[in-house]
Amino acid sequence: MSASPCRMLLRGLALLALGLALWTGAPATARDAAPAAGSGSARAIPASGDIGVEEAKALLANPPEGLIILDVRTPQEFREGHLAGARNMDFFGPGFEREVRALPADAPVLLYCRSGRRSAAAAEALAEAGRGRVLNMGGGIEGWTKAGLPLVK
Repeated sequence: MSASPCRMLLRGLALLALGLALWTGAPATARDAAPAAGSGSARAIPASGDIGVEEAKALLANPPEGLIILDVRTPQEFREGHLAGARNMDFFGPGFEREVRALPADAPVLLYCRSGRRSAAAAEALAEAGRGRVLNMGGGIEGWTKAGLPLVK
């Protein structure tokens, strides 16, 4: 089954925006541009949207039932180090849309990539595919490692 023309257009626009952001060096989100405020107070993790590295750490310490952790980087990047329990689903790979459709529709999803740009575009693709509980870890694996958090290799 092929993607609808609307979905193909939206994915193309997301890829174009991602390419432009990468080319210009502009941050994909405000969270990528500035670190999270360190007020020390706990913040509720949203059901969908962007979260920071510390929020992702808290989420992974007490994950919701059925949480799917998706690393949308390339297989080579994934092998270099990834979050424990993560599954690799290359955003630019030819099977990405098929793999998205195969995900359980009601499962919560945590997405991440290198810096947060690909995963933001992937979050849009998952939302288009009807996945409502999607979190994007802004700052990506770079933010995770800068925070001194562990990777699986």
